[in-house]
Amino acid sequence: MAGAGPDRAAPGALPQAEDHLKTLEKDFPTASWSPWWSARLLLNAQLAEARSDFGAAAEILAEIASEAGALRELALEDSAAAAWCVRCALAADRPDLARAVIEATEDLRRHNRGVPAVLAAALHARALADKDADALAQAGRLHRNPWAQAAAAEDQAALLLDRGDQENAVSALDRALGAYGALGGEHDAARVRARLRRLGVRRRHWTRTERPVSGWESLTKTERKVAELVAGGLTNAQAARHLFISPHTVGFHLRQIYRKLGIRSRTALTRFTL
Repeated sequence: MAGAGPDRAAPGALPQAEDHLKTLEKDFPTASWSPWWSARLLLNAQLAEARSDFGAAAEILAEIASEAGALRELALEDSAAAAWCVRCALAADRPDLARAVIEATEDLRRHNRGVPAVLAAALHARALADKDADALAQAGRLHRNPWAQAAAAEDQAALLLDRGDQENAVSALDRALGAYGALGGEHDAARVRARLRRLGVRRRHWTRTERPVSGWESLTKTERKVAELVAGGLTNAQAARHLFISPHTVGFHLRQIYRKLGIRSRTALTRFTL
């Protein structure tokens, strides 16, 4: 199924991802009251999943789930996170953990009925557990997070293949491939191309240099443009008009920029680009 989300660590990038995690642990509080606590644990879980150690990843997710409100916080911070958690829990044969994630997102949905991103996260998480390809397609349409859209398409493709619908599965994989490519997700795009090749479908790709997982050089071309515009004083809406994308997409890129640079504000971003 789909990757972990932005910058999911491929085996070759694991040392870089581990170094990035050490930097976060050194520079930011690790207590459960810290806003970085759940993000740090999620990155640990993603590293375990990248090593195919689903049991270890699930144990880390269980630690997050043990803290009241932490799963809801993750889902609010990144609408792709809930689906990744369910995907990982199911791979580890932890239906109890998958249910906990689904219950957290359903609780969010009940209290935020007018927020499409929350509805999409809840629908995506439940559709994975229910193996509902149609609901995954609906979640993909509702998602405002471009990475979540790509993950929903890849998840839908896996379920379509399970029921023998190769034509529509290839179409869904093509959507995922295009989205990952546009976001600079080289490893995720490579995974989708490999799936297409196994289906007898080859898609052209361009060789890219390996990008680090943190620091300015880790930013994609689009992220750099967003960073420069926002650091220059533009609002999300103004940057969106300049780049011909939606304000939701600018907000998504900003969250990735902050995480990669280890910052939490526009003021810090301005200092970083000086």
